Amino acid sequence: MKFYIRTLGCKMNWLDSARLAAALQTAGNTAVADEAEADYVFVNTCTVTAEADRKSKQIVNRAGRQQKQVAVMGCGPRVERNEWQQQSANALVFSDEQQMLAHFGIENDELLLPLNSRTRLPVAIQTGCDNLCTFCITRVARGQHRSLPAEQIVRQIELALENDIREVVLTGINLAAWGCENSNHPEQARLHELLEIILQRTAIPRIRISSIGPQFIQPAFFDVYRDERICDYLHISLQSGSDSVLQRMVRGHGTEEVARIAERARAVRPDTALSADIIAGFPGESEAEHRQTLAFLEQVGFAKLHVFPYSIREGTLAADIAGQLPQELKKARAGEVRELARILRKRFIAEQFGKRFQVLVEGNGSGLSGNYLRLLSGDHTQGEIVEVVVNEESLAESY
Repeated sequence: MKFYIRTLGCKMNWLDSARLAAALQTAGNTAVADEAEADYVFVNTCTVTAEADRKSKQIVNRAGRQQKQVAVMGCGPRVERNEWQQQSANALVFSDEQQMLAHFGIENDELLLPLNSRTRLPVAIQTGCDNLCTFCITRVARGQHRSLPAEQIVRQIELALENDIREVVLTGINLAAWGCENSNHPEQARLHELLEIILQRTAIPRIRISSIGPQFIQPAFFDVYRDERICDYLHISLQSGSDSVLQRMVRGHGTEEVARIAERARAVRPDTALSADIIAGFPGESEAEHRQTLAFLEQVGFAKLHVFPYSIREGTLAADIAGQLPQELKKARAGEVRELARILRKRFIAEQFGKRFQVLVEGNGSGLSGNYLRLLSGDHTQGEIVEVVVNEESLAESY
């Protein structure tokens, strides 16, 4: 079977797709780079917003019109399997990945490496979430919070090293909650202990941490974060810089926790880059609250921002909150945040000029520093870690 996988959504979806590709190829099937050449098109859906849901269905329908055999997976069918089944009558719809693998005669192997890159490997450490953020349906789509065993995580990293992978990206739906019995009890989080285990028991040169919830970061985290094998880039699941908006979102943290993370991280790793997700135009967001967000983002000095206008997702509490804002206003506010993000990124890059960073060389003649600067790596082999000075000639991103 020739197959092609379309993936929407978060890093966990991309990891799931990479695992599926590895499993299919191990079973003797062939991945193709062009959807037109595929016998089967797998669509890994996202349903975090109404727009993501719409795009997922659009892709499934388009593949069906091309008379491809289509398999639908991911968060869409997990949340609304019957609706997806009715919408995609000619497609195979799977709300359970184990069921899907069994359908294609494939045994699940948790240690099968999803090698879609020869330089870095995503490693899941956790999945699911118990929190009740009012804008989010992930709790329904991904189920309860579950920490994966440290032994399994260490073995994945050891296998990565055996395959010459130099960087692992720790990934999860709520990964900083690793160690919690329930993610509504952030004081139970022990991400720092997992990092210590990985540092002590593996020789992986670089450990990159994916998105973290601020309330789960314990003071002991910063003792471990001193180790330069951990990339000095922290992506914070923030969503707003206004405490009153964060309360309506039921985020479980305020801006104070985020400011403290920034301060402590930079105290031990001064070149730390901080990034964040921001939702603009959440229901009831006033102009003053929007301005609070802009002021807080500038105060912290984020190096990168992922900005989204609020999108109603049926089935979430926020969909029924009074004070839904006009689409034009949400887009305008998102535009203001993005303009600030451009300014902050430019400022951060300027601060790095003249500094030397270790860069993991990728196949395109460039690579990423630990703090997520894309730099030209010169005539070096993919997978090498080389030192690069930041200047106009070495910078491989717009400035």
